Amino acid sequence: MLKRLLAVIMTTGLVCTVLTYISYTPITEREANTMYDSFGSTFLSYVLFALPIILLSGFLLDFIIGMIINRSSTTLAYVPTVVGYGMYGIVIASLLILLTTKDEFDLPLSFTIATLTAMIYYSLSVVFNRLSQHAH
Repeated sequence: MLKRLLAVIMTTGLVCTVLTYISYTPITEREANTMYDSFGSTFLSYVLFALPIILLSGFLLDFIIGMIINRSSTTLAYVPTVVGYGMYGIVIASLLILLTTKDEFDLPLSFTIATLTAMIYYSLSVVFNRLSQHAH
């Protein structure tokens, strides 16, 4: 459980840092009489939105994948599992877009972010699981 929570926190931090960097306007490029958020406040805004989504969807997917792996005769390989997590990221993004907004979105970008976030979460979970196995 602690490994999953650590993976959620690390994934959220990494994804939010990248998104903040992409959307941040440096001071030298800012226009006069226009309000801009600081890097820290933009990062915090992203974290406040992303953390609950990554936490809930990550734990839910871990539970579902865990049931599939426990009931199958063979364990799933890394690549098919990470692709499955990526597809699940698209499903979550689709649901969030359909249920929460009527605005236009850059769908390819939104789906790419959701896919990569899910894949990063799974990859970090694998790393933390392997690290904890080597520690014992």
